[in-house]
Amino acid sequence: MKPAKEIFELMKKEGCRQITFHHEPKTGLQLVLVIDSFPELRDKAGKLSKNLSVSGGTRFAHQDADSALADAVKLARAMARKARVLDVNEGGCKAVVLANQKSKHFLNAIGDFIQLHKGLFKTAVDLGFNLKDAEHIAAKTDFVDSLSHVKKGLGSTGENTAEGMLHGFDVICKEILKKPLQECSVAIQGLGAVGMPLAEKLVKRGCRVVGTDLLKANGEKARKIGVKIVSPQKILFQKVDILSPCALGAVINRRIIPKLQCTVIAGGANNPLEQEFKDEKTLLRRGIIFVPDFVLNCGGFLQALVEREKGTVQEARQKAKIVGQILQEVIEQAKKQECTLLEAATFLFDRESPRMK
Repeated sequence: MKPAKEIFELMKKEGCRQITFHHEPKTGLQLVLVIDSFPELRDKAGKLSKNLSVSGGTRFAHQDADSALADAVKLARAMARKARVLDVNEGGCKAVVLANQKSKHFLNAIGDFIQLHKGLFKTAVDLGFNLKDAEHIAAKTDFVDSLSHVKKGLGSTGENTAEGMLHGFDVICKEILKKPLQECSVAIQGLGAVGMPLAEKLVKRGCRVVGTDLLKANGEKARKIGVKIVSPQKILFQKVDILSPCALGAVINRRIIPKLQCTVIAGGANNPLEQEFKDEKTLLRRGIIFVPDFVLNCGGFLQALVEREKGTVQEARQKAKIVGQILQEVIEQAKKQECTLLEAATFLFDRESPRMK
């Protein structure tokens, strides 16, 4: 057994910069933090940059440490890409807390871990945590974004993620589907922090929306606003214009792709493709277009940045228009290079992008 060697080999393979394992024995807290990229230490003039930080959510998921690590690696890369999409000097990271009994002391211990980094690690609550949990975590740290309005934050980032996605959907309809959004049908997997506001916005625009969620209450809420509810087992195979995964990642894979009946996949979830470039090519052979998630769902990160600058909800919603503009840029780049949207987006915004050098 050579765990250190294996971890370094993983880091080389995935290109990430730092992996931290944290254990707090009094509460049983176990946490893994993966930093995919660091911000540039100096500006073009050679002066030290101020307020350097790496950003990414903290989620409460997995009981298996290896699964938590694998999830954190992929999610950290997604955050690094979003920082480049938004053209901000931020590193990308992700923290995954292994699922355990929540208590005030357990949540406080997470806050202590965040505070130890003295602002290098800035985070927001993610899957498995709610805003009440965030308040307990934030009681011990100054570096949690997206708190409730009562705590002088801008609330959940899900609303702004959905706002940005809506602008992206307008571009998708114009450039790919060749019809207005109100004439399109959308299937949403997951009616939570992102999926529910997305459903609300789409229904208001006149779209036919199908949805599902593991929580019955979420399904009932969506049904009341006009969403057709189907079982979780059926949602991915709906005959729709747009399939929008808004729950966990890796839901689109070689076993699922042959059964899909959509034209476009455009979701709020990070890393919806199990093997992104390989699966995208398989989708294309079936005539299905994949819209890069790190472009489409960056509105949530955008809200966190607005919150740090003491901005307003209205400012965050207004700035979310950039998602449509950036997606238009990706589509133009794909046409120019005669490549896929994912290839175009990674050319523009990933580590080796000439634009970022």
